[in-house]
Amino acid sequence: MRKILFLFFLFTYLLLPGTASSQNLPTTIKVQGMEMATAFMKNDFNAFVKFMHPSVIAFAGGEEEMRTKMDSAYKTMKRFGVSFKRYWIGNPGTIINYKNQLQAVLPVSVSLTTPLGILTTETSMIVMSNDKGKNWWFIDTNVYSVEHLKDILPHFSPELVIPPRQKPKMEPLSHT
Repeated sequence: MRKILFLFFLFTYLLLPGTASSQNLPTTIKVQGMEMATAFMKNDFNAFVKFMHPSVIAFAGGEEEMRTKMDSAYKTMKRFGVSFKRYWIGNPGTIINYKNQLQAVLPVSVSLTTPLGILTTETSMIVMSNDKGKNWWFIDTNVYSVEHLKDILPHFSPELVIPPRQKPKMEPLSHT
């Protein structure tokens, strides 16, 4: 009887958590996606950069060049009265294991308040993990075209289906 109980507890505490964690990959992607979005909206480069794929950082000219571009874009937004209204992270598509790397497409919607109205962009991010889903990199397909990404990323799965880019939508401000 003790052996049966021991095996039951061993199975429950050692084997089931591994199953549960693989089932929580979409949740992990969304949580880390929101952490990335928060860092981006706050212009917190040190928190943001951990979500960037090393090949994308290299393509951007390295961390310092990327930081300079991010700071410049943030200052320009502030100067022209643009601010983040909403950053929505959708549910990831099918998670593919390609060359020992997990990959998926993640829908994203970003709304900015501008002096002319609310500008909303719907796009997709490619998410990748080299550590079985513990940590994810986020690559915006609105910033980097799919053709460039295939050159930049060494293990870009041909199974990933990236939706075509959509035009941003402007909702004029109501002056009531």
